[in-house]
Amino acid sequence: VAPSCDTQNRTMMKKYGQILLVVIAAVAIIPGEAFQPSLTPRHVVVSALRAEEQWTGEVVNDEDGRIRGCTVVPVSETEFTIQIDGTEADLGNFSNVVYRKITADAKRQQFQGFRPGTVPPHLLPSYRTFAMDEVAREATLEAMQQNEIRPFESCREDITIEQVSIPPKPKKKKKKSRKKKANAEPQVEDDTPAPWETFDTMKEALKAGWEPGQSFSFVAKNCKGQKVKPVEEKKSVI
Repeated sequence: VAPSCDTQNRTMMKKYGQILLVVIAAVAIIPGEAFQPSLTPRHVVVSALRAEEQWTGEVVNDEDGRIRGCTVVPVSETEFTIQIDGTEADLGNFSNVVYRKITADAKRQQFQGFRPGTVPPHLLPSYRTFAMDEVAREATLEAMQQNEIRPFESCREDITIEQVSIPPKPKKKKKKSRKKKANAEPQVEDDTPAPWETFDTMKEALKAGWEPGQSFSFVAKNCKGQKVKPVEEKKSVI
């Protein structure tokens, strides 16, 4: 008898809790630069979010159910390059949910030298790295599956994220001078949106100031999988 959805969700949450404890413990003893988000098993955070109904998997919101802003370019029969437009795919909201989840779980842990419920500030960069990496890989796998590409078992770890584009930092508003010069022409504010900045690696984009909740676009290379032909419905013979 197949297990019920509730049983599967409870099992997944239990496994996620155990793994997250290991991740948090690793972050606490390993310097931020040495912490590698890719050590987390596939779909752990995302599956937990779906189980808690905090995120429904709607990285996609197109009429045909496919991920928006996705371009798939075949390199060979089993290798693909995938470009994701973060704004179209709504990766900003997704990254915010992932980050809030892992930091909320971290607050339940006790870190030596800190009060209960406090996450050491030096660990936050590692959590931001984890959120960005998790979202990018999950979006890539989602794009592959929706384009009838079955990812290989090691695909998630083999993916390389390049050409990461992030929105510019918001400009600080200038204080208006109380004294107005006579016959001074009114200044017209430039409402033209500033162009996004593109970096070669995810690490550089994080160093430039990307924060969870902000969108980001990227190119995923070395995406390996098998193209699957859609199954045609067989006509019933009367």
